[in-house]
Amino acid sequence: MKKNIKNILLATTAVFALAFSSCDRGFGEMNKNPMSPTGTDIGPLFNGVVSSLTWNSNEQFYLWNEIFYPETELGALTSEAWGNYSIGVDAVWNDYYLALANIHDIDKRLDEMCEKTGDNEIDDKVRAQLIVIEAFKTFKITDMFGDIPYSEAGYIWFNTTENRKPKYDTQESIYKTLLNELVWARNVLSNGQAKTSLGNNYYSLGSYDVMYHNDYYKWAKIANSLILRHGLRMYDKDTEFAKPILTEAFNKPVVDDYYYSGNGGFALWPQYLGSNFGDEGWAFREHKNLRMGETVFAQMSKPTDSVDNRIFDPRVYIFFDTNNKTAEYPNGAWRAYPQLRNANTPTEGGTPYSSARDKNYGFKGPACLYSPFNFYLIRDHVFVPQMMISAAEVNFIKAEMLVRGIVPGGINGPSGAEGVLTKGIELSFNFWLQLPIYGTDATYKYVYPELQEILDGGDLYSLSSAYASNIMNEMVYSNLEFAYDDKAYLELIYQQRWLDLFRQANEAWNLARRTKDTGATTPTTINHSKLVSYRLPYPQSEVTYNYDNYNEQVKKMEFGDTRQTKVWWMK
Repeated sequence: MKKNIKNILLATTAVFALAFSSCDRGFGEMNKNPMSPTGTDIGPLFNGVVSSLTWNSNEQFYLWNEIFYPETELGALTSEAWGNYSIGVDAVWNDYYLALANIHDIDKRLDEMCEKTGDNEIDDKVRAQLIVIEAFKTFKITDMFGDIPYSEAGYIWFNTTENRKPKYDTQESIYKTLLNELVWARNVLSNGQAKTSLGNNYYSLGSYDVMYHNDYYKWAKIANSLILRHGLRMYDKDTEFAKPILTEAFNKPVVDDYYYSGNGGFALWPQYLGSNFGDEGWAFREHKNLRMGETVFAQMSKPTDSVDNRIFDPRVYIFFDTNNKTAEYPNGAWRAYPQLRNANTPTEGGTPYSSARDKNYGFKGPACLYSPFNFYLIRDHVFVPQMMISAAEVNFIKAEMLVRGIVPGGINGPSGAEGVLTKGIELSFNFWLQLPIYGTDATYKYVYPELQEILDGGDLYSLSSAYASNIMNEMVYSNLEFAYDDKAYLELIYQQRWLDLFRQANEAWNLARRTKDTGATTPTTINHSKLVSYRLPYPQSEVTYNYDNYNEQVKKMEFGDTRQTKVWWMK
């Protein structure tokens, strides 16, 4: 039976390989529309899909600030706003459907181009770039909801009645399909071929590739990095499928260099996209309830008392502000909000995210007893990117693979996890400490004296290396209880990955869900009883417009369409 299953999987992979060696991904006949233009509009459509990757204000407000930050304990809520997360659910779901429609439109135009030129390979490079974007978008949505409409979704623009009510695909099938597609895309983007087998130049996006300017090698790095992230996420559910894909990807190029010196991450840069991300600032300004929580501060400081200025992790200066001035602390102090409120928790107030702070840094409202998120980090419209996957995260993924024996190396040794983990921490510092230097939208009108001293202390590459060593000394070498066992080391890896995901709260949520029921948790001090959302409920529009398929899907779910039903890859 196992042999048959394996043969089926291999056959499926072969089918994918054959399908993607030609123009028609199975959508050709379905997408025929003689009234539509052809290749000339592909570039703008592609950038429309890229733009759909950005977080909108409702997603930030209702999902990140209300669910992901407090449940992962990267932040703490002084009080819930409205708890109406359905608005955020509608936002991400509708954005996804629209993106799929644009993707299918591009597919159609590429098919028409191939037919016109008689060359079934001429679109391979653009097709591969599109797969990277489609995979990222689809992984994000299925990780939020579980099973989703995918193979039949996004065709409503083509007026095909049968696709107005798309069926639900299992998360398992979506994961395996996308990972196979990414393998193909990575190989095409990294093969170095300038011409097709018929001698034609590959069709190019030209100047419309605002992300990487047709540097296919960089696109290949993104594809391989996503393979590592999502292959590891599903590893425990289907090791037989995931392990060979992960093993191959481990030794191929990834986004692993210094962020600002090369292709150190997959990110959306507002200045390159010709836009700004002002909605993020609005979401925080209207949602005044997020503060530094006890859990995250415990990972970044030496424990002393409730008001603690003994910080050994300078990323805290980037992530958070001090609280409002008090008689005891006239310059403000670091004070963490209780992760779980109780009867003795003081009433919190203030307006720490108000735009008034552009002119008056110290204006945080009359209360603001606890440290808020860094105002300038969350409202920078111009410079601060939206991270998709960082160089640091890829190293943390690799370190976990080494410790768990997915690839050989273990913890110590020349190719062991310790060196990879240290590199990940170094890369994380390098990224975050660059922001106050390069910010252009008054990202840091105010820089803490302690941080300024750090920034004046030398080049950031050396500083990042030094602080990575300091973290390892604090967490490992000086810790007599740390025995270099797999569990302790995994907890350290998860902790550092969790911190680096500070502005990728949805990914921190994915990490917390995946590690919740394992022996090593994220991080060691997190209270996993607070992690109550295992998925997001489907939007009301699905109930209204796709009821039969929705109802059939809900029948398969352990606890129905609730936040308590686990997604497929959770243990």
